[in-house]
Amino acid sequence: MDGLIDFLADTTDPLLYSILLFLYSIAATVALPIPVEAALFFNLNQNVFSKALMVAMGKAIGSVAVLWIGGGIGGLMESRLMTNNLSKLVINFCKWLVFKFHYIGLYIILSIPLMVDTVPLYLFSIFNEKGLMRPKPFAYVNFMAAINRVLIIMIVFEIWGIQIAA
Repeated sequence: MDGLIDFLADTTDPLLYSILLFLYSIAATVALPIPVEAALFFNLNQNVFSKALMVAMGKAIGSVAVLWIGGGIGGLMESRLMTNNLSKLVINFCKWLVFKFHYIGLYIILSIPLMVDTVPLYLFSIFNEKGLMRPKPFAYVNFMAAINRVLIIMIVFEIWGIQIAA
């Protein structure tokens, strides 16, 4: 992973950088416990809007993978975790959150900058009872939330006078 980060920081080829940023975003969404916005600080010569687009597309595709993975293990995890009253309470609360707030709740959570979004994505996919959340809207929510996160970071850093891209 360190090699990829070094490469992203040093590459001057915008196409190669965009492809690697896209793949990094998928990996960060599916499995890496790091905020995907860390990639905004690599390669300051790359346009921030192209970075935002690559991050958002990677997060959208990665989120569909998470929805599929979480849906496949949801019932198994639930049956294994329902061992005591506390775990039942936590599981029922998570189910309620997903049912009550579904796409809107996911959008708000995923719009928080610098937050690791792997955990909320898996929670929403594991406790997605009866397919309440569908892949296409799930991907759209992730795409828009990623754009939000980049814009928020861009605005805050602009206010602070810190350059994150060309």
